[in-house]
Amino acid sequence: MSDTTRAQTERRALKLRDVRRLLEGVIPPAMCTVAADGMPHVNYLSHAEYVDDDHVALTYQFLNRSRANILATGRVALSVEDPITGVSVLLQLRYERTDADGPIFERLRAKLAGIAAQTGMEKVFHLRGADIYRVESLRKLDPVHPLPAIAPRCDLAAGVRRLSEQLAEAPDLRGLLNAFTEGLQRDLRISHAIVWLLDEQRQGLYTLASIGYEQAGTGAELPLAEAGLAGVALRENVPIRIGHMSQMCSYGMSWRTKAEQLGLQAAMADTIPLPGLPTPRSQLAVPLRARGRTVGALLVESEHDQFFSYDDEDALTAVGAQLAQGLASLRTAELVEEPLAAPAPAQAPVAEHAPLRVRHYPRDHSVFVNDEYLIKGVAGAIIAKLVRDQIDSGRAAFSTRELRLAGGDLRLPEVQDNLGVRLLLLERRLAERDFGLHIERAGRGQYRLIADGPLSLTTEV
Repeated sequence: MSDTTRAQTERRALKLRDVRRLLEGVIPPAMCTVAADGMPHVNYLSHAEYVDDDHVALTYQFLNRSRANILATGRVALSVEDPITGVSVLLQLRYERTDADGPIFERLRAKLAGIAAQTGMEKVFHLRGADIYRVESLRKLDPVHPLPAIAPRCDLAAGVRRLSEQLAEAPDLRGLLNAFTEGLQRDLRISHAIVWLLDEQRQGLYTLASIGYEQAGTGAELPLAEAGLAGVALRENVPIRIGHMSQMCSYGMSWRTKAEQLGLQAAMADTIPLPGLPTPRSQLAVPLRARGRTVGALLVESEHDQFFSYDDEDALTAVGAQLAQGLASLRTAELVEEPLAAPAPAQAPVAEHAPLRVRHYPRDHSVFVNDEYLIKGVAGAIIAKLVRDQIDSGRAAFSTRELRLAGGDLRLPEVQDNLGVRLLLLERRLAERDFGLHIERAGRGQYRLIADGPLSLTTEV
């Protein structure tokens, strides 16, 4: 076969889908435009966006020479390079339009915002539009070395099916969350993940569950404005993925790390440590949506570059939507109470068990047990009420109906109170801290607060 015939065959065989992982800026794509008088101009992009098998989108950020050339000739040559072999692929593009809104624009803007949030360039990176190009041809510039095929870490389609089946069988919120976190590890081979839920009243995120971290961080809170990729994915309602750490990126610089460096450790005594890798090499955030509402975000991380792919975006969006729907439907199921199977008064604590001194600050419902921080907010208000009721009446049992009747005192929102989720969070947080205070489920909408020692409650101003 002649070199010409080989090149023609290769051009016919090479598809945009085959090279889309090269668009993401591990090695910045080089864009060449030509002015009307034939003068070329070359610059580099942070990344390009795969749209479909015939189109890519490039960011329109600045009024520069490249932009003028694009409007004059409508033609762009884009060179992308494989970071493993150095093999380059040349794409010949034809400009079609600029989107200033819509899904492609929002996805590109969100990714740019995610990069900006990690690099401290929020005030510099401003997307004016998403330039859409038709791919007229692709050509591998090295005719000898093939593009390496990246072996998938697992069969994502089969993994999604298995995880979906487990989620569909979950009988309650606890089972749903356990099935989801276990399935991420077992079926999708993801070792580090955080499930964030949205607190609309406080405009923040709180951790419902995490896997793979030294600190589980159940109940940890983060303002939306400082939530990094998870906040951007939630706000823009699109998956956000960053596959490598450039020299400019500082993934470990969370709001918490910054506060510690500024010497504010004392002010952080009543916060729960955030879970997360100090220096992740890959991150993917997916919004969690149910019944037309974004209820939270899933953040997954890896210590390896390019760990997550476009296929991961699809897989996690699918199972994330099922998780969100399950949270919504099972939350509704908690409204229907059933009688306790065997109603029982609180058992007197064993005398030799240490007393449990609970301290409650009503201003933000912070709760401390034996001078160690437990939780605050709605969950803090709930545990303070349960302790107070048990001290006053000696009764350990309580129901979601009782808590909803006290909704004003507990600061439950009028809509989407997620009480079942808050109780699950509180149950997990108590188990995590192991103070000798536990919540156990006794039936649908029915719970018990179990104390291993004598309870006392102090309310502070």
